[in-house]
Amino acid sequence: MANNLPGRIDRATFDRVLQRAAELQAASHDIGEGLTEDEVVALGNEVGIAPQVLKQALLEERTRIAPMEPKGVLDEWVAPAELRAERVVQGTEATVSAALTAWIDKHEHFVVQRATLGRTTYEPLDTLAGAMRKMKRVFEGASAKPYQNDTELLTAVITPLEDGFCHVAVMATLRRSRRNYVTGASVLAGTGVAITAGVMALVQYPAAELLAMIPAVAGLGTGALTARSFRPISARAQLGLERMLDDLERRPALAAGSPPPRSQQIAREVGQVVKDITREVRKALEEK
Repeated sequence: MANNLPGRIDRATFDRVLQRAAELQAASHDIGEGLTEDEVVALGNEVGIAPQVLKQALLEERTRIAPMEPKGVLDEWVAPAELRAERVVQGTEATVSAALTAWIDKHEHFVVQRATLGRTTYEPLDTLAGAMRKMKRVFEGASAKPYQNDTELLTAVITPLEDGFCHVAVMATLRRSRRNYVTGASVLAGTGVAITAGVMALVQYPAAELLAMIPAVAGLGTGALTARSFRPISARAQLGLERMLDDLERRPALAAGSPPPRSQQIAREVGQVVKDITREVRKALEEK
């Protein structure tokens, strides 16, 4: 039989192999009506899965919430404006909150709006520091663009579970952005219909009436496309929420760290941008 596996196994193949191996291992045990958590950990030990990893997966399953269902016509036809992602990660409430805040500040340019016990809200950084960061990204080039450019509010809810684990839920609100897209779509559609109505009142021939329908059809079609163009924005924001939790999962927040004062951070960012501009100008002069 030919060997269909490549020399190096990619991530998708690895996931399928691992899932199938777990299914085969589980099939060799009579689980009856189910397993206790201790039995799941014991079964995981047989296949070499670390107890800490299994414990994290069990906690995540225990706290899993059903996916958010579309709440109305706009959610179904345009895209959701209230997004949510959740995960169980290692760390205490304080260390996870500090790590998440630092990540959001660095990668999404959001700052703390309000912080209460277990709940923090963030708003966009619309100041000189925000402008400096955007300029810095232009010079860096390789760094990923923010995923929450159209988000007006981020919310993080951190719930301590067993020792060393927390459930983290992050939510993004894009209602203002979606409203702008829907308003633009309504204006286009309304304009097309109004033009058609005006022309129809003036024409007297059936053939001309058919031509008069063109603005209405064009307006409705363009309006629909405009409203639907919000969908990729919503999808990118959802992906951004998952990225936040991916980072917490890869780098557990096990050690608390106190961030530098805000003034020092802004000063460093401004200084770095000035250095980048100076370097680019010097490089341009040397090339002449």
